[in-house]
Amino acid sequence: MFETYSVKMVKMDASNITSKTSSLKALILKAWRERWTDIQWGINIKTILPRGVSGDLYNLADCILQQAMVGCGANQLVISYLKHSLASHLVSYAAVLQRIAKFDAFHKPHCIASLLEFLESFLDSITCRSKMEEEVLAFAVSSIILWLLQVYHYSLSKYPSSNPIQSQELLEKSTSLLNAIVHSDFLLAMFYLAKQNDPDEYNEVTKKCQEITTFMMMNTQFKAPVTIHETLQKICNMDIDKIAPLNNKTETVTHCLEALIAVNVLANPSADMQQLSSQLLMVQRLKSYSLSTLYCELIRACFIALNDASKDASKQAIWAAFTFLKLPQVIHYLHNICGTTNKDGEYSTEVVEAFEKLLQSTPLLDVVDAKNSCNCVMSLLDPLVKLNVVAESQLAYFNQKRETKDSMLQKLEPTGLQGSVPAYFVTRAEPTLAGILKTMGGDFHKTQDSLHAMLCQIVGGTTLDTILAVATVEGKLKLFVSRLIKFNEFALISASEKNAPQSKVYIFDISFLILCSIVQDYGAEAVLDENGDSFFEQWVRECMPQKGVHKSPEQILQKCDSQVIDIFIHHLSAPDFDFKNTNLKPHDLCINVCGVIKEILFAWEQGSISAADLKRMLDSLRQKMASLAVCASSWLCAYVNVVHQDAILKPINIIQQFLSAPSEVELTQIDNFKERAILMCQIIRKLQYDIHPPSVPKAKTLNLSHYIVSKQPILEQLQSVWDDIKTRGYLHIDATHIIESLLNTAGPVWLVTNLLKQTLKFRYQDDLDRSVDIVVAIFHLDIEKCSQALLLYVLPQYLYNAKLCNELVEPQSAILAKLCVYCIYAALEHSISRKVTTSRKRRHDDTEDLDAICSSNKVRRLNDNTSDALYYSQGQSMGIIIKEPLQSALEMLFKSFSQLAGKNGDVTPQTQFIFEFISYAVQCGQDRAQVVLQKMPSEIVPTLIKALPDNFNTGLILRLYDLSTPYGRKDTARDLCLLRNMRLRPE
Repeated sequence: MFETYSVKMVKMDASNITSKTSSLKALILKAWRERWTDIQWGINIKTILPRGVSGDLYNLADCILQQAMVGCGANQLVISYLKHSLASHLVSYAAVLQRIAKFDAFHKPHCIASLLEFLESFLDSITCRSKMEEEVLAFAVSSIILWLLQVYHYSLSKYPSSNPIQSQELLEKSTSLLNAIVHSDFLLAMFYLAKQNDPDEYNEVTKKCQEITTFMMMNTQFKAPVTIHETLQKICNMDIDKIAPLNNKTETVTHCLEALIAVNVLANPSADMQQLSSQLLMVQRLKSYSLSTLYCELIRACFIALNDASKDASKQAIWAAFTFLKLPQVIHYLHNICGTTNKDGEYSTEVVEAFEKLLQSTPLLDVVDAKNSCNCVMSLLDPLVKLNVVAESQLAYFNQKRETKDSMLQKLEPTGLQGSVPAYFVTRAEPTLAGILKTMGGDFHKTQDSLHAMLCQIVGGTTLDTILAVATVEGKLKLFVSRLIKFNEFALISASEKNAPQSKVYIFDISFLILCSIVQDYGAEAVLDENGDSFFEQWVRECMPQKGVHKSPEQILQKCDSQVIDIFIHHLSAPDFDFKNTNLKPHDLCINVCGVIKEILFAWEQGSISAADLKRMLDSLRQKMASLAVCASSWLCAYVNVVHQDAILKPINIIQQFLSAPSEVELTQIDNFKERAILMCQIIRKLQYDIHPPSVPKAKTLNLSHYIVSKQPILEQLQSVWDDIKTRGYLHIDATHIIESLLNTAGPVWLVTNLLKQTLKFRYQDDLDRSVDIVVAIFHLDIEKCSQALLLYVLPQYLYNAKLCNELVEPQSAILAKLCVYCIYAALEHSISRKVTTSRKRRHDDTEDLDAICSSNKVRRLNDNTSDALYYSQGQSMGIIIKEPLQSALEMLFKSFSQLAGKNGDVTPQTQFIFEFISYAVQCGQDRAQVVLQKMPSEIVPTLIKALPDNFNTGLILRLYDLSTPYGRKDTARDLCLLRNMRLRPE
């Protein structure tokens, strides 16, 4: 009908409209003269307005009101004609409101009173009946609010000088109507739309409110009702969170943050401040909680992980470094972005509140203090004081609160492991690292002996782990590696000189081994330059296994020289093995030892050499250079990877021989053999685990995420890990390592599918919420690929598969929607932070000022945070664009929603799921909701409103679209009017 009407409207020319308007005016006069009833009016108006044609086209409401307001009082008979026209859909509410708002004869109080009564009669019924009225209604509501304010202001100005009773009546009625409008969700939402559409008119409204407030203060004779003050305040403060709050329920966040931090430290321990902070603020948005709660839960999460890591020195080192070095920087960075300082500017109010909350977790703090042999709260507060986030007085206050607990703990036996890594070890390692970096940036001719002694010293115990952990969390690991490679190159040249002492070879050996260990733990791509030309970097590219991917044994042998192999074997076969009289350099030995070990292996297999000879030669290799044992083991592991099962026993025995315990002679007669043997065994054991993983994960098993960690089927491994998570209630560090291995083994689709199955098995809301938090954190091992797998492969099965569709019941349906939304915002945040990080990324330059590197941490962190905060604010102010692969995944998802939303008001499990998805997208995304929903087809929301009108509210609809655009305002008006009509329809 409306389409036909609009076509007719286009075809009508101005003269036709004018003649129709004249006819209507004549009809009104005739009706008044003949005193028609409203029924007669309704019958006769049809002679001029055909069925389906609106009187708005010919200004019918304007004509009737003009006639009604001719005298000093309103003509009630003529007004009854307007009431009838409104009831019979001949005129729209928008047109009537706009016409009333044009009446400015405020000196006619009886007319004004009649209009107020007329407005009161239909205020609760205001809605839209056609598509053309939807946007006009918002302007009409704004106009009528301004008119009511003008009525109030005029009446107030005349009170009590003219007719106090009449003025009082007008004041009360206008107050009542204004109050009714601001307490109507629909009308207030329409007013909010008008504000977005025409800020100038809204400024007129607020200006009139201020004039009224000033006048009321000056007019002492008039006692204004309280309601008018509240109404005026609401009109002037049209913030969406005040007029239409979402009433989000704040959740506990321990499960989410603890798991997210565990994954972060495993997957990207050197992440910069901007990356970490954007993730944390994303979680804060998802959960809608305060900054002090964020800080408290963040610290608790780190303490829980630190407690979990206390059984393994290397894990404990990285967690202690993260907790006591990185965490204060993160808190400081967040404080600079969005924190508040107390009135004296001494400390962050949120940080102090967070520590107050933290001290309530006494059992956790006691356990962490005991296991780490220190007061962890004070160890964390000290750097925060240096960063001016906490005041000295607060430090003393919290110290006093923990004093009694500490004194009781000191009476207990320390429960930390031997060589544990308490906070002061980490803080002492920080200047040590700075010293090593500075020394390695100097003249190696002068510092080689002291550097060699320092490297040997830090290899023993947990010192190397601690220094590497500090370098990692401070983002200096790549700089450390690049300088160590230069030192290794220098040692290689020194050891290759004629008559060079054996100590030069040992310097090359220890630096080579440390580099191997770092590459194994962190990955070559994380610590090495892509096209590095040093001997070590070339050896890694050509010979060393990378994350479980072995090189071809034949390809490795192609680098060997047959003449060098012959000389090598000749000297190795001699009882008194020595290379001093040959021209073989350390790098020649490392490259050609693969060919030598192949010949030795084949000779042993053929029976040409005895087991005793084999042992002697292998011992000689590792005694001269432990690096040779590592290079030989790399080839042996590559060889075992490709040969038949029956042929692997002897190569594995050779690897085991390298791992045999050092003899007394080796320890006493060879310089620093113990330190080099420790590293050699660690490296070879990791290579060995790669080809033969242990049948059951052990506590001391090194964390190699690319391995299949067990001979169990992967589904059983995941089930056992998940059972552990259910029992503990949070994600344990060991479980994080195993899940990363499963992700790398089976891929994201498999992991997402099975974690979702485990999640949907829960029946209680608390369990479901906890599970979603942990699963989203796990997905951060590769958030983009896991989100893509969820949206493109796993979710469609639940939407289209008849059997899996049965899972879409409450509360599982809402939980699945929540998981999808969390993943979308997490992937979006990852994309944004990666873009900002990439734009700032630069290669470490070894010529940069060493004094700047080793300068005070406080100044450095302040500068870093200023720079990062600038980028962060730019990222927020600039338009956020969704990129691939998330863009395609969302487009496919919304296409599915269009097909499944249901037509003609049908309600299906998919309909409910789609509503939950959109609802969570708005609740969790806040200012980023429109970015995610911008590609959603416009027909989805009206379809859902028709099917589930009771689920929608104006607060949700106002947040679905970008109201800064005309299309966004148009769609919002359409949906608000549709919801209004659904609610006004008779039951």
